[in-house]
Amino acid sequence: MLRKLIVFSLLVAGGFAALNLDKARDEMVARVSKLRRRRSVTNIDSVGLRGAANRFAGALGMDLSSSPNYRPAVVAGTSWADACIYGSNPRPWPYPRPYPRPYPTLVLPTIRPPFPWDPRMRMLGSGGPSVLSGPIGALSKREIKPKRKINRDIVFVLDTSGSISTEAFERAKEGVAILTSSFCPTTMGSGQDGEKQIALVLFGDEVETAIPFTESHAGVDQLNRKIIALRHRQGSATATAEALRHTRTNVLGKGVSRLNNPDTATHVFVITDGRCNRGCSQLAEEADKLRAMKGVQLFAMGIDNARACELEIITGQGSDLAYGLNDFNQFEQFAQAVQEKASQEPNKCV
Repeated sequence: MLRKLIVFSLLVAGGFAALNLDKARDEMVARVSKLRRRRSVTNIDSVGLRGAANRFAGALGMDLSSSPNYRPAVVAGTSWADACIYGSNPRPWPYPRPYPRPYPTLVLPTIRPPFPWDPRMRMLGSGGPSVLSGPIGALSKREIKPKRKINRDIVFVLDTSGSISTEAFERAKEGVAILTSSFCPTTMGSGQDGEKQIALVLFGDEVETAIPFTESHAGVDQLNRKIIALRHRQGSATATAEALRHTRTNVLGKGVSRLNNPDTATHVFVITDGRCNRGCSQLAEEADKLRAMKGVQLFAMGIDNARACELEIITGQGSDLAYGLNDFNQFEQFAQAVQEKASQEPNKCV
C-alpha cells in the first residue's frame, strides 16, 4: 500500500512539473510572438523604408565565406528554437543531427577594431610599428572585407497559403517583380560572367517550383510578366520546412544552379505572413542545411503576424537578415525603396 502511495505521489508531482514546463514554454513563445519584440529582426517601422533598403542592399552579393569570422549559425536543437517550434511539446532528446555542428575557432575580426587584432599592439598604441612580420603582419595592418561576387542565383520562396488575401498576393507579386529588376547584374542568363538567374517557389500545403531558373533566361521583362500572371493557390497550411527542403534539393541542388561556382552568390528570400503548421519539426534542420550550402544567403520577410522567432530560425539567430513588415502593401513599398536605392548606384542595381 505504501509503495502504491509513493508511486502515485511521484506521478502527480511529475504531472505538475510537466504542466509548469508547458506553461514556461508557452510564455517564452508568447514573448517572441510579435516582430517588434525581436531586436535581430529589422522592423521596417523602426528604421524606415530607406534605412531598411540600405541595410538590405548592403548585405546582397557579399562573399561572406571570404571573411574569416563567417560561420553559418546553427539553431537546430537549441532550447530557444525548440521553444519557438514546439511550444508546449518538448523535443525528444537525444536526437541525431543532420550534419556535424561546426566548432568555434580563433579567427580574425571582420570589423574595424579600436586596436589591431594582436593584443600586443595595445602597448604600442596607434601608428606604432607592428610586432609581427610577413603575411600575418600584413593582415594586422588592414581590414578584411567580404568580396562582392559578380554572378547571382536568386530564389524567391513565396507563401501562398489561405491566410493571404487575393489583393495581398497581388501586392506580393508586384514587390517581387520590382526586386527582380533592382538586383545586379542587370543581364539575365546562366552560363556567362556578370549574369543573374531567378527562380520562384510557391508554398502552402503543397510546394512547387512555379518559375525555374531556365525561365528567367529570356530577360527580366518576360520574367516579371510570368510573376504577375501567377495564380494564388490559397493552400490550407503553411509548410515552411518543406519549402526550404524543396529549395535546397530541387532548385539549388540540380539543373542550372551555379551553387558550386565560386563567382556566384546565391540568395534565397522567404516571404511569409503565417506560421509554420505542417512539418515544423524539421524547420530548424532544413534552415541550417540551406544556410550551410556554400555561398547561400537566406533572408526572411515576415508580414503582419509572422512569428519573429521563426524568421530568426530561418535566417540564423543574430544574422540581421530577417525583416518585419506590417502588411504586403509595406512589402511593395520596401521593394520600391530598394529600387530607388538601385537607381542611385553607378550600375543602376544593388
